[in-house]
Amino acid sequence: MRLFPLPVLLILLVIGATPTFAAQASPPTARAAADAMGKGFNLGQMFDNSQHPTTLAEAKPKIDAYYARGFRVVRIPVTWTEDVDGSTLADPQTGRIDHNEPRLKELKAVVDYALAQPGLYVVLNAHHEKRLKQDGRADVLEQLWTDIADVFGDRDHRLIFEILNEPHLDGGMAMAPETVREMSGRAYQRIRARDANRIVVIGGNQWFGADEMARTWPDLKAVGDGRDPYVMATFHHYNPWTFAGDNQGDYADPWTDDDIRKPMQTMADWASTVGRGMPVFIGEWGVGWHSKLASMNCNNVRLWYARFHTAHAAPMHMPTAVWDDGGWFQLFDHARNRFGGNLVDCIGGECAWSGTERFNPDCY
Repeated sequence: MRLFPLPVLLILLVIGATPTFAAQASPPTARAAADAMGKGFNLGQMFDNSQHPTTLAEAKPKIDAYYARGFRVVRIPVTWTEDVDGSTLADPQTGRIDHNEPRLKELKAVVDYALAQPGLYVVLNAHHEKRLKQDGRADVLEQLWTDIADVFGDRDHRLIFEILNEPHLDGGMAMAPETVREMSGRAYQRIRARDANRIVVIGGNQWFGADEMARTWPDLKAVGDGRDPYVMATFHHYNPWTFAGDNQGDYADPWTDDDIRKPMQTMADWASTVGRGMPVFIGEWGVGWHSKLASMNCNNVRLWYARFHTAHAAPMHMPTAVWDDGGWFQLFDHARNRFGGNLVDCIGGECAWSGTERFNPDCY
């Protein structure tokens, strides 16, 4: 055995320990990711349609603003096979990605910027794929996720893949549950062929309502048969729609805590039985206040935001991503690159009101 002076020996021990430590690091399971994600937000109406420029310059101020407030998951809705501002990211007939598309370059830049923020998770999905859903094109979705998994395959495992957003048909009708399972299962297999540890997200068969999960997924045979710790469930929460939806009569709806809790409990019940403890991510929630109100000064809306994450979702260990499109569901004002009101504060559980009345005049 060769003997070294103590200082040299210490240096060698440190150098030798470094690769061993790195080798022991492992990708987060879906449960570990859900616990770390907490509260989050959507880059709504950016890469899924043409409301906002599809650029890092447009996305960066919003990511920075939310991150500074402690939000640790950003969901990036992306439309791949339908036209967005005159271009498509993938061929609608084959699902093959156009690697020369400028919008893809910007999308990669946004994903990479988000992942560069310590502890920030990123959820990437297939969003407004109208023809793919209507025609049940499992082959197109399969090829699309083959290519997505290849394009983003070397990214940190804080990047999560959500297979297919709100899979409804024309007119809003639900897709057949077996069709969603087949399409999701084929995409899942392609993702797994590329990466056994990439977190994959599955959901319902229409608008991602909580009650869709049980009928869409009576079993998990298509996605690892309940033995894959890297699968997460999702649903969207706009309950009651008469209050949370856009273009409603007013925002003085007398909603109750049960309106918030019951859909979460429905998903929790599925997750604890069929889901075998699978974590649940609330990928969208919010109130479409700006479709009727010029400015946000409604205490009833503030109260809903204050109760949603802190009082209900967080105790149930469900991370959330508020729907923020900069328009009807606005929190972040893209024109001024700052939050337009104090709804972002409300998500933390408390925020300032205008007066003391829940149904103040600015709700009508």
